[in-house]
Amino acid sequence: MFQNKKIHTSIFACLAVVLLAGCQSAAPGPGPATAPSARKDPAALMNDYLAAGRQKINQYTRYGTVVLSIIQGFGIAISLERMTGPGGENIVLNPGFAFRFMTILTLTAGTAFIMWLGEQITERGLGNGISLIIFAGIVAGIPSAFGNTLRLYSTGEMSPLFILFIFVMMIVVVAVIVFTEQGQRRIPVQYAKRVVGRKMYGGQNTHLPLKINMSGVIPPIFASSILMFPLTIAQFLPPETLESNAWLRAILTSMGPSEILYNLLYVLFIVFFCYFYTAVIFNPVDVADNMKKYGGYIPGIRPGKKTSDYIDRVLTRITLGGAMYVAAVCVLPSILIYRFNIPFYFGGTALLIVVGVAMDTISQMESHMLSRHYEGFMKKGQLKGRR
Repeated sequence: MFQNKKIHTSIFACLAVVLLAGCQSAAPGPGPATAPSARKDPAALMNDYLAAGRQKINQYTRYGTVVLSIIQGFGIAISLERMTGPGGENIVLNPGFAFRFMTILTLTAGTAFIMWLGEQITERGLGNGISLIIFAGIVAGIPSAFGNTLRLYSTGEMSPLFILFIFVMMIVVVAVIVFTEQGQRRIPVQYAKRVVGRKMYGGQNTHLPLKINMSGVIPPIFASSILMFPLTIAQFLPPETLESNAWLRAILTSMGPSEILYNLLYVLFIVFFCYFYTAVIFNPVDVADNMKKYGGYIPGIRPGKKTSDYIDRVLTRITLGGAMYVAAVCVLPSILIYRFNIPFYFGGTALLIVVGVAMDTISQMESHMLSRHYEGFMKKGQLKGRR
């Protein structure tokens, strides 16, 4: 079946990468099976069990990633076999089991290698490894975007005034994203004084920070995945079915990124997932109970249910503003590309990821510098969220 020696070499290399990543993920750690010493206190035992649980979850996550990459690789192989060139010829010269197997194996090996590389960066480097790899992939497309803009300017398709307008708008959008990502709604919290023996504890004033965009880039990723699902299913349908059903073709056409229906559904899904994901990661009832347990209260609000209702009401209001902000940034590429004919992709999830990763990396670098008794990079440029 595989008559070329290069194919044999590629298969063995891909298998070696997958096995290397599997061995890395299956490396034994301090699990519950290692009998801890009886001299350890309960807190140390609990930390050991929690660490073992986190390691087990990470191991299952790696296995799940490999399984999903196999499924996605099979779908990509099928779609490539059905693609044709301008003259009607097939793009894949030799479709069949060999091509599908090579596609699945190559994509799975690449996924395992990238996952392993990201973990190494996270453990031995600075910042989140996977986020930095995604950041590098997005930033790598910036030179080609500037090249396309200069090419259009040289041919006279774009005027200097329009290029200046685009440049100013890009700066304004990035500034708005940075400002909003740092934005917080600080709820004042006071702690009552407690006398224990001859010492007095508490009596301090602090605040509860609530980010405007608490959900991050998860809502646009989920929304785009749901909207891409019908188009993905349509790729597996035979061409005769699409040609004989006009209503099916109309639905698939209306789900294109340049259509109004697509952008409207995109905004609605983003708003929904902003509220949904915020409700998953932040529970006002738990926050109110912890505040009450340690003697904290919001001025003018009774501890307990009244406090949780107040936090939930404030969180609902600021989440609406955060959802509108994320939706506006994510719809921006469609407006620029399909309405103003901008020759590059600007905005959307990519811009949120780039700005967010850059801010997190700078924050970690500055914290490392401060921990070594150095000053920050910029005395006036410290991020407000780290006060």
